[in-house]
Amino acid sequence: MYLRTVNLQQLEYLLALDTHRQFVSAAGSCHVTQPALSMQLQKLEEELGVLLFDRKKKRLEPTAVGVKVIQQARHVLREVQLLREVVQVEKGELVGEVRLGIIPTLAPYLVPLFLVPLAERHPQLRVRVEELQSEELVSRLKAHQLDIGLLITPLDDGQLREVPLLEEPFLGYVSVSHPLYAHATLRPTDLSGAGLWLLQQGHCFRNQVLTICAPPDGVHPYSYESGSIETLKELVRRNNGYTLVPELSVLGEAGDNPMVKRFEAPEPVREVSLVVHHGFVRTQLLTNLRQLILEQVPERLHAGRATQKIKWQ
Repeated sequence: MYLRTVNLQQLEYLLALDTHRQFVSAAGSCHVTQPALSMQLQKLEEELGVLLFDRKKKRLEPTAVGVKVIQQARHVLREVQLLREVVQVEKGELVGEVRLGIIPTLAPYLVPLFLVPLAERHPQLRVRVEELQSEELVSRLKAHQLDIGLLITPLDDGQLREVPLLEEPFLGYVSVSHPLYAHATLRPTDLSGAGLWLLQQGHCFRNQVLTICAPPDGVHPYSYESGSIETLKELVRRNNGYTLVPELSVLGEAGDNPMVKRFEAPEPVREVSLVVHHGFVRTQLLTNLRQLILEQVPERLHAGRATQKIKWQ
């Protein structure tokens, strides 16, 4: 079969439909009208001579051949993007779009430090940031749907390259009415689990906290698992109990707030890394982003100092 009119734009629309599984959202993500996207999909199907999506269902579903075409379209567009990136690297340019994913327990504390400065230093660079939990972030990196990830490592995944960035200590955040408040420093053996407030399931930070602490014993007559570290801190401030927080979340409080408790040495830390696919070629962008973040955080948090790293899985 000789293909005359298949173009890259049609393949981009095809992938948008696979991602959103509805025409309105897919068109919005591509910044085109729904009729324009529908027409291009129809032209692509006519050119290929196959139906790519089953439109009879409430939610669009790729047909069997559509799944194979979508998989190949991802490969084609990734190779085209790689071609552009190779040329940009050779020219020494930092231009175009960079898709960056970051986990929710890092985003509120790191994104404000680098997003605007990165755009100001490289005005031709379009930075798109999305908050994702670790499993989804890793999956998108491996599928080339993200360029760079900011998450907790090690991942031990042969498809991905990890560039250590920070080693961020865990700190206690303790209510004035809790017995741990009288402690100058904490030890993991002090943390029985009684009164512990936790992030909800799915957050890697929750898994790390439970590695340090004994499992909660249900001492509360109520239960609330938050998706936000800031919510956990407010629960501790207004109620009894304690939680563990990453140091970036209390940079303005540590040393001044007696509710914040350090651990005795060696402090448990989480390793924060920039993660890319092994095929990522924009190494200068990676280097610049890493340096920019390091400039914004205390040197004591820079990677290469810790001895007790807590795994996230």
